Amino acid sequence: MSAVGTLAVTIAAAVGTVALYRYVDRRTKPLRDAFSEIKNAAKGNAQGTVLDYEQDPESGVFKPKTSRRN
Repeated sequence: MSAVGTLAVTIAAAVGTVALYRYVDRRTKPLRDAFSEIKNAAKGNAQGTVLDYEQDPESGVFKPKTSRRN
């Protein structure tokens, strides 16, 4: 293969790689946005509060657990 052919194939491969990268980037953007939204929402809970419920044996209704630290 001549030098011109090698150069043409190299340029075509580079253009193809960039096009593939941009296509994959465009297709995965909604997924990346969803993950970053979940991550940002988790950061908003800075206190680390955990809601813990237990089932009332008599009524079967779930109610917040009582504090046992008293």
